[in-house]
Amino acid sequence: MNEVKHRIYWDKSAKIYDGIIQEELNGFKKEAWEKILQARIAEDRPLQILDVGTGPGFFTIILSQMGHHVTALDFSEDMISSAKKNADSAGVKPQFIHVTSDTSFNPENTFDIIISRNVTWTLHQPEKVYSDWYRWLKKDGKLIIFDANWNISLANKIHGEIYQRDIKKAIQLGFPQYDEEELFSEGDEIAKHLPLTFAMRPEWDRAILFQLGFHNIQIEQDFDDLIYSKAEKIAYRSIPSFSIVGTK
Repeated sequence: MNEVKHRIYWDKSAKIYDGIIQEELNGFKKEAWEKILQARIAEDRPLQILDVGTGPGFFTIILSQMGHHVTALDFSEDMISSAKKNADSAGVKPQFIHVTSDTSFNPENTFDIIISRNVTWTLHQPEKVYSDWYRWLKKDGKLIIFDANWNISLANKIHGEIYQRDIKKAIQLGFPQYDEEELFSEGDEIAKHLPLTFAMRPEWDRAILFQLGFHNIQIEQDFDDLIYSKAEKIAYRSIPSFSIVGTK
């Protein structure tokens, strides 16, 4: 899967994700995520934070409003445009960077925190990316990852059947439906070629981060009740979220 095709897919997805972020910023999820983030950052002073794969800017906005200095990266130009719009509406001014394979971005020993939400599953070379993040962190800096095994239904037939049953039940409770079958099919095709679709996570991540030199690696999987609606709890109950925090 070449970078251009992948980037075009995420550009086409930006409108959907922007709608999701608008609801999150204006509902209960914003406060829930503030508490979750503060618990893992565990510092009150302003920090230099890199939000990787910012999408429409949800974490970037929250972290900026918490008083941190945020740099937000994304390789989708349309996602960055949405994030800038949302940041302006929220009254914050993070730094946004649209990155591509031609972009020179290698800020070694720069950030107190590197953070991502629902991004690492999309990586084509996760080991290399985790190695880069290690170098970009300051000594004693933290890597904070939020993700889930989003594509386990593609990798495991039984999980796929369970997931589809749960989605049908969730729709009855108001889980959103999108008329974007072609786009979602394209996303599934991309996912079939991504290494983390078939990895045992978060155990895989723990092993790689340890090999890279991260210590005090902590994994938690008990926060879905805080961030999901009733319908989402049904839809995603076979795909629990996890967080990984590691210190350089």
